[in-house]
Amino acid sequence: MFSEFDLREALTHWPDSHAYLEVTSATDSLLDRVQQCLRELLDQSGTATFIDLIALLRHWLLAQSKGGSRVWLQVPLAAPWPTSEVWHEQGFEVAMIGTSAQVRPAYPRLRWLGEQQDLFDDAFDGIVARLHTWLPADPPLRSLLGKPAYTGPGQREAIRALMHLPADTTLIANLPTGSGKSLLAQIPPLLSSQGNLTLVIVPTVALAIDQGRRMAELLKARDPNWTEHPLSFHSGLSVEQRTSIFHALRSGEQRVLFTSPEAATGSLRSILIDCAYEGRISHVVIDEAHLVVTWGSGFRPAFQLLPAFIASLRHARNPESPQAIRIALASATLTPHTVTTLQALFAGVNGNCVVSGIYLRPEPRYAMKAMVSPAEQVNRVLEAVMKSPRPFILYVTRPDEAEEWTRLLTENGLGRIAAFTGETPPQQRQLLMSDWDANKLDGMVATSAFGLGVDKNDVRTVIHATLPESLDRFYQEVGRSGRDGKASASLLLYTEQDVEQAKGMSGPTLIGNELGYDRWEAMLDDPARPVTPDGEVWVDLNRLRAGLTAQGKSNRIWNLRTLNLMASAGLIDIIALSALPPGSDSTSEDTEYSDSQVAYAAVRIRHPNHRNRQVFEEQMNSARDGLLLAANKAFGLMVRTATSQVEISNALVQLYGLALPNQWGPVTAYCGGCNQHWADNRMPVRQLRPFVARIAQFSHRTEQWPALQSLPQDQPNLVFVAVPDLMRTCADSRSCFALMLQKVRPHSLLVPQSTSNVLVEGLIDQMAITRSDTFVDRFDPLDSIALHGATDEVRFILWADSKITTQVATALRTSPSAMTVVFIDSQLPDPYRPERPWVSIIAHADEDTVLRKLIA
Repeated sequence: MFSEFDLREALTHWPDSHAYLEVTSATDSLLDRVQQCLRELLDQSGTATFIDLIALLRHWLLAQSKGGSRVWLQVPLAAPWPTSEVWHEQGFEVAMIGTSAQVRPAYPRLRWLGEQQDLFDDAFDGIVARLHTWLPADPPLRSLLGKPAYTGPGQREAIRALMHLPADTTLIANLPTGSGKSLLAQIPPLLSSQGNLTLVIVPTVALAIDQGRRMAELLKARDPNWTEHPLSFHSGLSVEQRTSIFHALRSGEQRVLFTSPEAATGSLRSILIDCAYEGRISHVVIDEAHLVVTWGSGFRPAFQLLPAFIASLRHARNPESPQAIRIALASATLTPHTVTTLQALFAGVNGNCVVSGIYLRPEPRYAMKAMVSPAEQVNRVLEAVMKSPRPFILYVTRPDEAEEWTRLLTENGLGRIAAFTGETPPQQRQLLMSDWDANKLDGMVATSAFGLGVDKNDVRTVIHATLPESLDRFYQEVGRSGRDGKASASLLLYTEQDVEQAKGMSGPTLIGNELGYDRWEAMLDDPARPVTPDGEVWVDLNRLRAGLTAQGKSNRIWNLRTLNLMASAGLIDIIALSALPPGSDSTSEDTEYSDSQVAYAAVRIRHPNHRNRQVFEEQMNSARDGLLLAANKAFGLMVRTATSQVEISNALVQLYGLALPNQWGPVTAYCGGCNQHWADNRMPVRQLRPFVARIAQFSHRTEQWPALQSLPQDQPNLVFVAVPDLMRTCADSRSCFALMLQKVRPHSLLVPQSTSNVLVEGLIDQMAITRSDTFVDRFDPLDSIALHGATDEVRFILWADSKITTQVATALRTSPSAMTVVFIDSQLPDPYRPERPWVSIIAHADEDTVLRKLIA
């Protein structure tokens, strides 16, 4: 592997350095970048420049010093290498040694940031900013994936919800970036048998391909005889590959499929509805689900189709094969408005469950400063980019701004950079993503289109040469950095013009009631296809409202905006979009499209009084007010944060904290550094363990109860089992406890916090061997609330404490759980009269009785 030794030798022997640069991998990603850059400079190939190399060597040398004694590096001075003056200009000390020089960098300073001028230091030093909050894995995670731990409580409860919520309950998983949301898509296919399909809808083709590849590795590891076949469906597949997926879907051999909203609601829609009718779709997982709300109104209108598509799958079930479809919506950035909207759009028969475990990212160090003019902004941004740790992302708002900044950076000597915007062609996007992942690019100049599906973990710098239109967008873009848990830098430099641009973009472009009603009437009175008996109609977006005479793109966009707002208002559902008339053959159904490309829409009328002007206006006003209120809040928080009126972590808590009538999800606040948390005010590095509420309802399990029916019951849903040595019984894999775990297969096993880790680990391993789906909870014996239980839950409780309180006894007897089996020591004192054993007055079974009943 390319190491520090190879680097120093390559520079010492330059240009006879090929032998030291031939290895195909490096000891870390930073050295990999240096090696690739040196190779290009030596071979005079590619786009690398010596300015790129200087920036990389600065980062590498400072990373070696980690804030201590700075390291020297010998470099050539002969042409085409930079002169000593260039090294001086780039912030290096230089000691001449004949035709070479020893160089070492100083930490760059952005003097105009004042106290925060050392913004980049932590990122250069590779400071660890996030301590992992690992939790022991439950039996399902160990048996299915061989994982020893969860990334945190949020991931744990989300997986419990996925496996144990009642059927037809929609799961909304609100989990931080890097918490392992992908497991929500991976576990169902590993659990399912042949004939069950998990459909996973992801926002980008790159993500579909990557997730499909990872899933194939898991399936192969679990079953060596698994036959390799495509697990992702997208427009880049060959005809043969697409045909094979269609065949596998029809035959029930496709256990998981990753695809885009366009494909799911396009060329796959008909066959997926057939699969749902036959009871073969078990799960649908929508990744980055917030996009249904934020993108569906224009940029990617196919997201707007997903609620109606899910409803169609749910309604398609054949009564003779009525398998419920479990829906999981996953995101890392859900605001209260987004959660409320998703709850309304995807509500199942049993409602929804929100699992929220959000903590603020500790890696970014934030600096924000207003620029007096665009010229000052250009100078400051250029200085910051040239001095920043690598790799970096420079975010702007418009595609033309990205192109201009790329030109400026190129003119200033950078070669290992590229631009990525919403106008970048799909094939070029794939190439750029590949180069970015392979460390061939040190910087990306991008709009917000560069974000989703970008999971590079070592991005060190994010610079905004603009003001984002919402704090949500800003935080998502900053979140591209520091995913490896090490410090990163976030720098926001904006002008008054940027504020005005952001203000203009902050709110959705919404149609007024009068014009919206006229457009709806015009489309409905002259449809592309008549209204069907179930209220479905294809409308032509080219139709003109009264008073207009010219058709065109603008008219189509306003008609679609009308339909979007009507869908948000509950007047209609949008179920299909097309650039061609209904019934036409289309070869582009699976490619991403924008609102300007849509010419026809299929809608289903939901409200019977949609033509009543008063009803129309009331519904539209309510939807419009909700959208504008959320947009104004996000923009206002962005401006107040940028102008230091509110501290960044406080603003993010206001944005993402869930305090809804039916959901409470606090945000665990943290700030790695900002203008109010700098120098002596820095927060210490700590584990971030957010509050995560336990799910309140479980799937009904009656098939396990026969094993308990003949045992004495204290209550219809409460059984006590008394054993003389509880810990010995639990540790024995042949005991009545172990046998009952296998027979009953409870949702949950509760053990006291004082129980030894060795015993708990042994129990989990034993249950993993039997493929148990039981989750193990630790509890405080003095906390009666923790022992109350959830609706329809089947649970076992190990009472290893030496006493029990009256409050706990009451909680056990009044629990809504379907069944609670409490294992107690035979000598446990009565909570009401401690002088006698509790078993002397409660209905219970002893160890021998339980064994005889179970074996019989």
